[in-house]
Amino acid sequence: MMNIGCVILAGGKSTRMGRDKANLEFQGQTFIKKLAQELDFFEEKMIARGPNEGFEGMDWTIIPDLHEECGPIGGLHSALKNCKSEALFCLPCDIPLMETSLFHWLVPFLEEKYDAVVCMTPDGKRHPLSGIYWKSSAAVLEEQIFNGDNRMMSALDKLKVKYVVVDSKRKEDQLFNVNTPQDYRRLKEYCE
Repeated sequence: MMNIGCVILAGGKSTRMGRDKANLEFQGQTFIKKLAQELDFFEEKMIARGPNEGFEGMDWTIIPDLHEECGPIGGLHSALKNCKSEALFCLPCDIPLMETSLFHWLVPFLEEKYDAVVCMTPDGKRHPLSGIYWKSSAAVLEEQIFNGDNRMMSALDKLKVKYVVVDSKRKEDQLFNVNTPQDYRRLKEYCE
């Protein structure tokens, strides 16, 4: 059986939100703590983040960026370079509706002929930060960074990716990410 760890990407500047998304409150917890609790079953648990504020009392390893100011690609690259696992389940800190079932649903799609398995919504939108990446894919991410192209979509075009269309509204809802104050309001209204 393959050894898969987990990384939560929580190092963004949250410019559209205007404050740190990882520490937004939802259902009595911060986004990061809610996700960490949901994913606590992983043996290897990492949070890709620069500064460590707001993560006190969590038994997750904080992974600083090897290449700063690169965005999510830098966080994922750093986690893949540092992990002991063969692959990492990757997710951003701003999808607080994510459930463990999404990970378990993705695992059977991960094969050695692919570098990654990535979620896609029925409208064709790829979610590069919600998927499982083999450790070996770090080399492609590093090349992207060295070439000055920090876009995850560009990296996906260079990796062999299995895109998996979420097969239910519930899974699609789990990918809802909170980028703006309007998204945050919609999240709260959705869950009332």
